[in-house]
Amino acid sequence: MNRFSTYVLVLVCLLIGVSEAFAQMPRERSTRSVVAEELFWAPSIVLLPSVTQLEAGNLDFTIQHAFGPVSGGIESLYGLDNSANIRFGFDYGVRDWLSVGIGRSKYDKVYDARLKARLISGDLAHVSLFIDGAAETVKDGRSFEHRLSYFSGILLARKLSEKVSLQLMPAYSHFNLVEKNELLNGDIEEEQNDHVVIGVALRFEANDRASFLIEYLPVIGDRSDKTTDVLSVSIDLEAGGHVFQVFVTSTQWITPQHAVSRSRDNFFDGDFGFGFNVHRVFGTR
Repeated sequence: MNRFSTYVLVLVCLLIGVSEAFAQMPRERSTRSVVAEELFWAPSIVLLPSVTQLEAGNLDFTIQHAFGPVSGGIESLYGLDNSANIRFGFDYGVRDWLSVGIGRSKYDKVYDARLKARLISGDLAHVSLFIDGAAETVKDGRSFEHRLSYFSGILLARKLSEKVSLQLMPAYSHFNLVEKNELLNGDIEEEQNDHVVIGVALRFEANDRASFLIEYLPVIGDRSDKTTDVLSVSIDLEAGGHVFQVFVTSTQWITPQHAVSRSRDNFFDGDFGFGFNVHRVFGTR
């Protein structure tokens, strides 16, 4: 494991170790009667947001880490030696129905800001709006406007049974600037500015502390050349104010617009890698 990954793991351990001293919320899941909070334990699934909403005054600190493909074999320690993408983020509950967040990812030095608003919460369905805007800050001569990308969608979720939850997310991704490259064999490889995706997430609750999730991001219609749909499988572990998500996924991109528009690996060809998300919620009121 490289030095950067080692630093991240040390930070995770320190965060877990000191969280009891600084957290202002009890180490138990919220008992407020908001059914949507029981559909998914964390504000995100793997890459996509979930309908779970932070309560007003709560701050969610998130570490997201995606390693390289396991297809590299033992030579790369099944992807753990490869350059890993990482995102640090903060989301804050402004109201019980509204949260805002910021984050920074390693690949292309992406900074993103996002908003999630609960529109409907009822017995039949839970509906939320999600908007994310991002800027790539790697030095390559582009203007600020050409560095911008966006992702927006509607989250539709409900419980299918006491143990099973389903979420759909019709969403739209846009990049202000894309590339058109001529390959050595003369072929043209072209990116698309716009992508339409219908994200699907299915969760099965094994017990009070563990659940299993599948997340799939199929692109509908035109797409960038040589890109593939992203598939992820996760195990979520709940421990009071912490939610640990350990997963395998076919992309190393973390912000959803990049995952939808730039992922090239095929899960079923063995081109998936390990990753983890850590969520720690702190009360500020």
